[in-house]
Amino acid sequence: MLLLLFASFVIASALFPIVDWLSKKVPRGIVVLFVYLVGLLVMLTLLIPFITVIVQQTEEFMEKFPGYWDQITRALSEFEIFAQSQGFIPDYSQMFSNMSDIGQDIVSKSIGFTINLFAGIAGAFTLAVIVLFLLLDKESLAQDSLKLFPPKYREQVKHIIGIISRRVGGYVRGQIILMIAVGVLTAIGLKIVGMEFALLLGITAGLLEIIPIVGPIIAAVPAIIIALAHDPLLALWVFIVYMIVQRLENHILTPMILGTFLEMHPLIIIIAILIAASTLGVFGVILSPALAASIYILFQELYLKKINPESEELL
Repeated sequence: MLLLLFASFVIASALFPIVDWLSKKVPRGIVVLFVYLVGLLVMLTLLIPFITVIVQQTEEFMEKFPGYWDQITRALSEFEIFAQSQGFIPDYSQMFSNMSDIGQDIVSKSIGFTINLFAGIAGAFTLAVIVLFLLLDKESLAQDSLKLFPPKYREQVKHIIGIISRRVGGYVRGQIILMIAVGVLTAIGLKIVGMEFALLLGITAGLLEIIPIVGPIIAAVPAIIIALAHDPLLALWVFIVYMIVQRLENHILTPMILGTFLEMHPLIIIIAILIAASTLGVFGVILSPALAASIYILFQELYLKKINPESEELL
């Protein structure tokens, strides 16, 4: 629940600047309704063509999957012949026993996935409602929240919340730009090397970019597996494409887009991701950079500036 509230605050912070600017001339309720309608329209405009292409490429992939499977089984047969020639005989009884266990595990996990899917849909709807109220009642909610603190600390609290809101809101906007850039570059690179399903894999890479550090690695795995089914040389080219995109992202895109918003060393983000992965799950990992930025700002404003007043401008 706390993660959901924090995620709502992060998304609302990304929308505050445009809503505040438009509210100077138009009633805030109309502005918020307009922002929601534009967001819905943009999502539909982007998703409908993508869904159409994804469905087409997914159908094509499923049609070609038997061929990929034949190539994999052929490779396994060749490995079996080679292994037997070297005096090594695989234990098929153990393999079938393991496959049975895997099948049962898949069924149980499928049920869990269905439950989590419905929970995710309910969570997304709840998040949208919370963001709606944060956008509509920003000033009144802020004033009521300040009443929780003694009068002498309210200005400082307001200052700190303002910094956190600007940082995490800018991070969301920058992350969206970064996801689009990575998706487009990946799709173009895969198309150039002659990889099938380039758009589908590019969209996957862009979406998984929301998971810091490990997302790009996860996105590269299916592309390399599919390329291996065709040609090992193609797999090498696909690997090179993902490496180039990651180099561009790490050395140009991320510092340029996100560096100005978070103002944190990458090591802090990595530590935050590791802690979130072991305690907060996938949702926590996605929010970990924003969480780390918020905690860092609190640490900076409440501790570092007090013990280092002479170097305040350096912080």
